[in-house]
Amino acid sequence: MLQRMSEAEMEIMEVIWSLPAPCTSAEIQKGLPAENSWKPTTLLTFLARLTEKGLLAAEKRGKQNLYRPLVSRETYLAQETRSFLSTLHGGSLRSFIAALNAGEKLSEQELSELRQWLENQ
Repeated sequence: MLQRMSEAEMEIMEVIWSLPAPCTSAEIQKGLPAENSWKPTTLLTFLARLTEKGLLAAEKRGKQNLYRPLVSRETYLAQETRSFLSTLHGGSLRSFIAALNAGEKLSEQELSELRQWLENQ
């Protein structure tokens, strides 16, 4: 089971997943939104945490590290979704969909899309 990421770690991983592997901390820094332009030392701390959690691999090349993800975005999101569903809805997809609906009726189009999705599962 993968360790959970903080919001900041997830933001960094989103950048890493969007870059060709391997990538440098400078490339990751450039990919971060302007409002989260952390100091390079702060970014390196987050990268070290992601490496310790087994979500990221770091390979030393010269004076810099090259980073590559050890888990895909899809795999991580699938695990987080299963965990969320289990924790908040007892694993019940019906309970989850009911909560999303919040008492409002689904449109015919939404019902049709949901039926089609369920039939293809």
